[in-house]
Amino acid sequence: MTNLIISAIALIVVILAFSYAYYLFHLLLTITKCPDCGRIMQKVMYTELLEDKEQRQVLYECRFCQSKRIKKSSLPRGRKFTLYP
Repeated sequence: MTNLIISAIALIVVILAFSYAYYLFHLLLTITKCPDCGRIMQKVMYTELLEDKEQRQVLYECRFCQSKRIKKSSLPRGRKFTLYP
C-alpha cells in the first residue's frame, strides 16, 4: 500500500516538474531582443474601438529605445496593455 502511495506521489512530482520545465523552455524561446540595443523587448497589445468592432494589434516595443525617440505619429492609437515577454 505504501509503495502505491509513494509511486503516485513520485508520478505527480514528475508531471509537475515536466510542466514547469516546458513552461520555462517555452518562455526562453519566445523572448525577443531589440535589434538596435540588444535589450529584451516587451510584448504590447493596442486595442482601438472602431465603429462596431474592436481592433487589436500586438507589437514588440523596446522601452529603452522608445524613451530616446518618441514620435507620436509612429505609435498606434488606442489603449495600451503590456503583455510580458
